Amino acid sequence: MVTTRLLSGRRQAAALATLSVAVLAAALHADARAAASLLGSWDYVLRHDAEGQPQAAFARLRGERGSLLWLTCQRQSLDADQPPVRFITAAVAQRQYLGRSDPRGRSTVYWFDGGTPEVGHWLYRDRYGQIPKPEEMRAFVEKLAGASSLTVELSNYRYETQKLEFQLDPADTRNVADRFTKDCGNILRESAESSERSTSGSLAIEPRKAAP
Repeated sequence: MVTTRLLSGRRQAAALATLSVAVLAAALHADARAAASLLGSWDYVLRHDAEGQPQAAFARLRGERGSLLWLTCQRQSLDADQPPVRFITAAVAQRQYLGRSDPRGRSTVYWFDGGTPEVGHWLYRDRYGQIPKPEEMRAFVEKLAGASSLTVELSNYRYETQKLEFQLDPADTRNVADRFTKDCGNILRESAESSERSTSGSLAIEPRKAAP
C-alpha cells in the first residue's frame, strides 16, 4: 500500500519534471510577467506571478551538437484543488531519443574540468536527463560556478552512453550561478511563507509504515 497524499505529491513532482524544459522554452519568448536577459553566454529568465512575487528562475546554456544545459527553480500549481509545489533541477537536453527511465533513474556520469567523475541517478524523459534530488542539484550548481567545462554522459533506454561537452566562461557562469541561487532562494522562501507544500524531484513511492 502507498500513502495516497504522498503518491499525489510524487505525481505532481513528476509532472513538473516533465514540464520544466517546456516551461523554460516558453518563458524565453514574450511573456508579460517574465524578465528575460542575456548574461554573457547564458540565457536567463526570472518569472513572476500575478501578485508580482518571484515564481520561477530559468537559465540555459548551449553546448555541442545542439545540446542544452538548463537550470530550473519554480513553484507552480498543476491542480486547482491542490496547493502549488516547488521544484529545483538541472537538465541536459539533446536531439537523440533517450527514452523514459523508471523512478530510480539511470546512472549518469558527469565531471567538471576533466576532474574526478561523479555518478548520479538522473531521471530521463524523451530527449533529456535531469538531476532529481535538490541536494545533488545544489552541489552541482556550486561546482558549476567555479568550472570552465562540463562533460555529461547521458544514457539511453539501451544504456548506451552519449558524451556531451559544455564550455563555460568562468565569469559568466559564476554570475549566473550566484543570481540563480539568490532568485531560487526567494522563490522557495515565498513558497514556504505561503505555507505551500514542498516536494522533492524524487519520484520514488514510499510504502506506508506498518502500525506497531
